[in-house]
Formats: sequence, C-alpha cells, structure tokens
Amino acid sequence: MKITWKLFFSTVITMIVTFCLAGYFLISALFQSGYEQAVDGAINVDQLFLHEFGNYMVGVSKEEDADRHIGALADELLMENIQVHIQKEDGSILYSNTYFPENKIEVRAEAEGMTRRLVNYEGNYYIQVKSRVTVEDMVYQAVLFHDVTDLFIKREEEIQIYHRFLILFLLLDGLVSLILAGCIVRPIKKISRSAGRIAGGDLEHRIRIRGGDEISRLGADFNRMADSLAGKIQELEDAAERQEEFIGSFAHELKTPLTSIIGYADLLRSNRQTEEQQFLCANYIFKEGKRLETLSFRLLDLIVLEKSELRLCKINALDFLQEIQGMLMPVMESKGKKLVVSAEEGTLWGEPELLHSVFINLADNAAKSTATVIVLNGKAMENEYEIEVCDNGQGIPEEELVRITEAFYMVDKSRSRRQGGAGLGLAICQKILDLHEATMNFESRQGEGTWVKIRFPANVGDSEDTLEAEEERG
Repeated sequence: MKITWKLFFSTVITMIVTFCLAGYFLISALFQSGYEQAVDGAINVDQLFLHEFGNYMVGVSKEEDADRHIGALADELLMENIQVHIQKEDGSILYSNTYFPENKIEVRAEAEGMTRRLVNYEGNYYIQVKSRVTVEDMVYQAVLFHDVTDLFIKREEEIQIYHRFLILFLLLDGLVSLILAGCIVRPIKKISRSAGRIAGGDLEHRIRIRGGDEISRLGADFNRMADSLAGKIQELEDAAERQEEFIGSFAHELKTPLTSIIGYADLLRSNRQTEEQQFLCANYIFKEGKRLETLSFRLLDLIVLEKSELRLCKINALDFLQEIQGMLMPVMESKGKKLVVSAEEGTLWGEPELLHSVFINLADNAAKSTATVIVLNGKAMENEYEIEVCDNGQGIPEEELVRITEAFYMVDKSRSRRQGGAGLGLAICQKILDLHEATMNFESRQGEGTWVKIRFPANVGDSEDTLEAEEERG
C-alpha cells in the first residue's frame, strides 16, 4: 500500500474513532443530565402529591367520595403525562387513572418512603415512583408514572443528527486528508524520482530544497549523499584513468629497451660482426638491461612503500642537510653544479634512509636541468620544519606541475630517457613524504627556476612506534 493511502486511512480511522467516542460520551452525558432532572422532578411531584393526599384523607368522611376527590386533586396537582394508582393495604384500589396492567404496576412497597425505577411499556418510557404512606392508622400504597418518552425520543433524534453530521464531516475530513497526504508525500516522490535519475547515470541532478522541515532536511542529506557519491565515482574514474595511463606508460617503458635488446641481440645472432661492432651491440644491450633493472627496482620501491609502516626517529635538521651536501658534492662538482646548504637548527621526525632518497632525488632532478646553482634551505617554523629545494634552471610549465608526481610522467621525455630516467622518482618521493605526513608543493617560473617546499609536522613523533625507534637508535 502506498504511503499516501496509509496516511489517508490512518487519519480517517483516527477521526472516526475519536468523533464516535466523543459523540457517544456527549450525547450520553446530555441524556443522563436530562434523565436525572426528570427523576428529581418526579420525586418532588410525588412528595407534593402525597402531602396533599394525606391532608385530604384526614378530612374525608366517606371513602365513597375518595375516588372523585382524589381525581380532582390529581388534576389540580399533576400534569397530563403523570398517571396515579392508589390502593389500600388489603389491595383494594382507592383511585387509578393508569392503563398499565397489574403486573407492571407492582404497587407494594416494603417500608415507608419511596422507590423508583424506569419502566418500558409499549414503546414508551416511564419513571415509576412507589410510596407507602400512613394516614390515621390506614396504610396506602401510591404509584405515580411519569412519562419521559420525549427524553428518549430527543436522544434518538440527537443521535440521528450526529450521524448525519459525522458522515458529512468524515467526507470533508477524507478529502482534506487526501489532499494533505498528497502534499506530504509529494517531496518524497521527488526524492524518489531524483534517486531514479541518479541511478540512471545523471550524477549532476540535485533536489531543489524549500523550507526547513524534516523532508527538506532529508532532501539536503540526499544532495550531500549525491555529491559524495559523484565525488567517489569521479575518484574511481580518475583512479581507473591513472591506472590505465600507468599500465600504458609501463608497457611503453618496457617496450623501448626490449626493442633495443631484441634488435641488437638479433644482429649479433644473425650476422658476423667485427669486435668493435660486437662491443657496441653488447654495450647497448647492457645499458638497456640496466634501464630495465632500474625500472624494476623503482616499481618494487613503490609497491613496498604502499604497504610500509615507518618507525620514525628524531633527526637534527642541520646535520641531516649537511650530510646530504656531503653525499652530493662530488657528483655536483663533476657536473659543474654548485650545491649550497643553508639551514636553521630544528628537528625532523622520520626514517633517515628514505628521507635521504627524497632529497637526493630532488637535487639530482635539479642537476639534470640547466640549473647551475642548487640550494637546500632549512627553516624552523611554528609546529613545522620546512626544507626548500630550489634551482635557477629553465623551470617547469605551469600546466605540468599538477602531474609531475604521477608514476611514469616526465616533463621532457627525451631528456629523461637519455639520462636513464623512468618517471618514477617524484612518485616515490611523494609516497615517502605521505608516510611521514609531510607535504610537498612545487612552484616554478620558466626561465627563472623551480622551488620545492617540503613541510614536516612537529607532532608526528608523538606515537609509540616513534618513541621506540628513537630508543633503539639511541
């Protein structure tokens, strides 16, 4: 069953039950009030009549005159809807103007005073009041019947009027409930249609939010979910695209040296070569084999870093950078490059061997460009330590900066291959820095140089593994 009909039927049923109970109690209360007033009136009339009857019977000399005089008394004191039956103790009737049969009258009272009950006779209702009165040693039984049929007829009329009103009200209530249920459900239907559109591939579709009720908040939550879903799908698509590019680049990087190896090997196998030619062919095969070895080692480094958990230790930043300078100085001098280190006192938390590879790789990349001066600059900052690697080389185009840390991506592919590069160095550096919770940002201006800023957080060393590593190192 649709939620619209659930709301409709639940509202209508609730209203039916509520109004039926309310109408029942209201009509019952009104009827009970009228009935109690009728009973009180019947008692008062009975007392007045018996008082006058006792006074009259004291002065009556002949009982034969009683019937005529009691009838006159009844006509004077009682209304038309009251009937009277009076008899003596022995059962002889003194006066009666009622048409009730004797089995309905039940005159005899057990003691002085009065009793009352409701009598239904031939569709009419009467309040029967029975009294026993003594006058000059004579005991009389008196019964008065007060006709209250109009009270019951009025109740039935009120019930019929209430039924007609209830039917009319329920029709109106049903119509209003159906309209309100439709209004309540309409936003839910919109959310359902939107979910269908998104499931069908329209990831840009969103729900228009109006108001601040619960359904509006549900719509807002749905939009946030759709945004998150679209973002995740975009991430998956980007990851799939990067993976495809990675596989293509990897295949290309394998193809080039393999083609050379196979070609030169086939040349050696197929034709006689001079000793010099054999050396050249073997040398080409050796170089391309070394390229494949380097590529395999770099890929292995990437895989290992993906699954690594580092045990960091405390490193003196100035000593660390001077150590890097000492390791690179011979290479830089042989290439005619100048390496300058300028650092403030500070502390890094990290794995020294991995961080060596990061800064050696960055300095080596700078040296492979047209730069003549490479600077390692260390600066202590609040809750951070920043190391900047800068050069005065030809720079990197701005559109290339966002991709230079992707695996196999090379800005100048021909130069990289000539120098034995595979485009994995910066990807490995990024992985290492991610493990250290450090950030690496590139700035470059063509013709001026490149700046690489790496920031290490000061609070990485708070973990138990770090402290244990420091103790082991000490």
